[in-house]
Amino acid sequence: MNWILAILRRPHPGYANLSVYFAISTTTAAGVFLILSFLQPFNLGNRNILGNPYITALVYAGGSYIIMLINFFWIKLFPRSFSDEKWTLGKEILMCIYQMISIATAMWLINYIRGVFPPNIHGYLDMLWIVVSVGFFPYLVVLLIRHTYLVKRSLQKAATMNISLMLDNKEAPLDNDPQYISLQRFIKPIDINTFISAESKGDYLVVNIAHNGKVEELAVTTTLEEFQTENEHFEQLFRCRDEVIINKNKITWVEGNAAGYRLRMHPKLPSVFVSGEKAAEFRKQMDYC
Repeated sequence: MNWILAILRRPHPGYANLSVYFAISTTTAAGVFLILSFLQPFNLGNRNILGNPYITALVYAGGSYIIMLINFFWIKLFPRSFSDEKWTLGKEILMCIYQMISIATAMWLINYIRGVFPPNIHGYLDMLWIVVSVGFFPYLVVLLIRHTYLVKRSLQKAATMNISLMLDNKEAPLDNDPQYISLQRFIKPIDINTFISAESKGDYLVVNIAHNGKVEELAVTTTLEEFQTENEHFEQLFRCRDEVIINKNKITWVEGNAAGYRLRMHPKLPSVFVSGEKAAEFRKQMDYC
């Protein structure tokens, strides 16, 4: 049981990039249309709309697509819950099950109005079984194949970057003239070589700096956008997701997973997540495409 829970808790790409959700929904609807129009499973030919398999497949696939687009409301309402950072393989499976139940309900109502399916629990369960058979099982296979591929690719890239981190020291020499980051409404100068990360939290910007082996946390009333604009001349700064900017020279280890990468910056700080949208740019920044 523990190994099953461990698998379900593994990071998986979420829906921070809404185009991914629309691509999955469109692909799923197209697959449903092809299956229903050409294979005609579950004696569907006996219940075709107007005796036409293509019209029937179009109604079912179109209805499924509309339901999935309606479910987009939850992603829009709770974007953080569906972000790459918080999404897992288990949540993805639950999301798919919810989609199947929503679609089955809509399809059962359509067929109930047509008088094809009986208005009872057995009729609904029959429709749910059809939807699950046509949509869920193929999706589950594709999901696991995609997850395995993403994990393998990320682990390979992370291993290459970690070897480079162990062999290459990108810190500026200590005898160089110090360069200071610009931080509005903060008088104390901060050497770029001591800067670790900056994270937007509400109305504040939380800045972490390394000082004598310890981490000092500063809270400044500015925005991450202002910080990025004022310090864009520093090539070592990288915005790994919407809320966080890091100093690439402070990365000590890269952990790869299906959703992207997690970066260890300091032993006393939690790892920093690189979103799936930023993964390709991160590899490029680290000189590993």
